[in-house]
Amino acid sequence: MTREELQTKLRGAWRRLRGGELTPLRAALSVAVGLAIGVTPLWGAHIFLVLAVCVPLGLDAPVAYLAANISIPPIAPFLALAEVEIGSWLLTRHAFPLDAETLRALGPWAFARELVVGTLVFSPAVAMVGGVVTYAAVSTVRGTKA
Repeated sequence: MTREELQTKLRGAWRRLRGGELTPLRAALSVAVGLAIGVTPLWGAHIFLVLAVCVPLGLDAPVAYLAANISIPPIAPFLALAEVEIGSWLLTRHAFPLDAETLRALGPWAFARELVVGTLVFSPAVAMVGGVVTYAAVSTVRGTKA
């Protein structure tokens, strides 16, 4: 393969990852998808999930992956705690007990159950807020009507 052929293939791959012009709607949807994936406790799989969702939908995968990086190590524990607490409040109407003795008594499945339920509520909420803010910001910057 020649250098020109390689450059052509790489440009085509980059265009496919970008999905086209970044309109306010495409930017908002890309950020929303990235945030929805980024707050899930599936660390290490975010890039694959972003690509699996964004490429077929024609969204901007690099923008989505940037948004998915909301779960950097200093932030991830707080996101997981928020998801566990939301799940606990929805399932038991009480805060999840975070002392070692109670955690041992409840077992890992209680924690996992609250985490999953909380993620199912928290992820779309964060995505919606991030998408709306992004739409407004891109519309304002581009001078289009929101």
